[in-house]
Amino acid sequence: MPTKISHYDYLVDKVTAKLHIWKAKLLSPAAKLILIKAVVELMVLYSMGAGPIPQSVLQRINLKVRSFFWNTGDKNKMRLVSWDRITSPKSTGGLGLRDVSLLNKAMTMKMLWRLISRDSEQALWVRVLTAKYLSKTAIWLATVPTRCTKLWASILEAREALKPHVQWMVGDGQRCAVIGEPWHDFWLQFTHNSIAALKLKLIDLIDEQSHTWNTSLLIQTFGFHGALYIACSYPDPPLNPSRKDRLIFKPSKAGNFSFKGACKLLQPIDTQQLAQAQIWKAIWYSPGILPRIRVFLWKLMHDAIPVRAVFARRLQLTPPPCDLCGLEHDDAMHVLFDCDVARNYWFSSHLALRADALPKQVIPLLQLLLQQLGREGFMVFANLLWSLWKARCKQIYEGVKINIRQVLAMAVSLDRLGTVAGNQRCIVRGDLSYIATELNFSGRICTLDGSFKEDGSAGWAHMLYEEGVLVAYGMWSGEAASPFHAEALAFQAAVRQVQKQGWTNVTFYTDSQILARILNGMLSPDLIDWKAYGLIIDLIAIWKDTREFQCFATPRDNLHTEHRLANLARVDGLTAEGFTFPLFPFVT
Repeated sequence: MPTKISHYDYLVDKVTAKLHIWKAKLLSPAAKLILIKAVVELMVLYSMGAGPIPQSVLQRINLKVRSFFWNTGDKNKMRLVSWDRITSPKSTGGLGLRDVSLLNKAMTMKMLWRLISRDSEQALWVRVLTAKYLSKTAIWLATVPTRCTKLWASILEAREALKPHVQWMVGDGQRCAVIGEPWHDFWLQFTHNSIAALKLKLIDLIDEQSHTWNTSLLIQTFGFHGALYIACSYPDPPLNPSRKDRLIFKPSKAGNFSFKGACKLLQPIDTQQLAQAQIWKAIWYSPGILPRIRVFLWKLMHDAIPVRAVFARRLQLTPPPCDLCGLEHDDAMHVLFDCDVARNYWFSSHLALRADALPKQVIPLLQLLLQQLGREGFMVFANLLWSLWKARCKQIYEGVKINIRQVLAMAVSLDRLGTVAGNQRCIVRGDLSYIATELNFSGRICTLDGSFKEDGSAGWAHMLYEEGVLVAYGMWSGEAASPFHAEALAFQAAVRQVQKQGWTNVTFYTDSQILARILNGMLSPDLIDWKAYGLIIDLIAIWKDTREFQCFATPRDNLHTEHRLANLARVDGLTAEGFTFPLFPFVT
């Protein structure tokens, strides 16, 4: 004979079949999240609409979903983050998945709301439950019968979660019951065994002629002390004949019951994670970050990056040394920032970060970078971090040696893929926003670019235009510590050429977003490499003295000629200045 639990085997089988169809080996964690939210959760919610599901069935479904999220095909992987953390809201460090047990409770709260709000009094199930269980008592005063259906027991159990968040907004008094309804602060203190008293509405306590309290009926219903309390709290009856009584769900601005709001009420709050809300907001809502990179940053925040030190700690073993440098134990901070390869990578990137000057813990490091780089700069950092991680995995597991220039190029391609509006960059100076997508040749402008190679050789070039006519150009070669340093040298040479021309109102175009942000006062120069620090400080001083200078960041494609000149200067060691086209070098 089948048990009651076996009646729900169909639901577990449906979830299992759906998860089995999706090839976990071919899906990223971000793709798995989307499928679980869009399919599995809705599938379970549909079945919950007929009544609460037993807890043992929900645990089986949770186990299926959790295994699908962590495992790859037939391989059972170690769970690096607890299920409670995964099912937390994104603002508190979770992935936004919802535990099906929580969905079960929220759906029961929704049924309770429909029962007490009287918006669906004609529904058959409402009339059946009211006639069977509420003929002699109110819903808030009812006790759990010795024998009752699972649905009714679950609805009564949901009262404690919903009780503090509901209240009647009294209108004409036709729907709000006097006993057992939340229309005043101490409504639960007053009970009554009389069926007639339980059926009284608020309008019944009002004298029709004087529109004041019916004192005798008030005392008869609540007793002397209760009537005195109500008369003191409400000298005038709280009626508004122009509207109907309405039950209010307090967490909702509109007052209507919200299933999402009910889930939030049931979700436990982690105060420690709330203190990191700005980081989580940047991870999940910064523009241009691909979903798989967001999940990677989430793992980094929870120390769940699959490196050997994490597995060694879980298995209580001695952490092994780094596979690349062989010096320190192979934890996330060492892999991504402290390893020699990682240090060279960050130093050579467009951010030109000195890894040895950064905090040695993940959360302070991300807080500092978010503060200094802003949302768009944080996107660039996230793409660089992801590219480094993928390159390291390829070297360790596939034997493909890391090529820093190729990894940086991969990060740039991710920037372009993730940015919606054609790789626009917004640079702010004061309270104005400047977006540079195309060069504007009106007025006086200066375009510049730098070229850098890993051996330290560098070249830089600039071009000056007045009303679209080339006035002067310059190209130099030398040594630099990073691509950012080469770009700063190009900017310094351009400023000198502009001052030599006697121009004061000039617009500069560079493909370095960081340099543009620093000069416009939106980014501190403290994070840049120290060899370029003094140069940047001098440029900032010039920038402050000349308020008519403007700086825009523009994509590399708009500086094609300047880039070729800088490469030519670096390769051939050229230094040249010219003012007319016949002196302009041939660029292939």
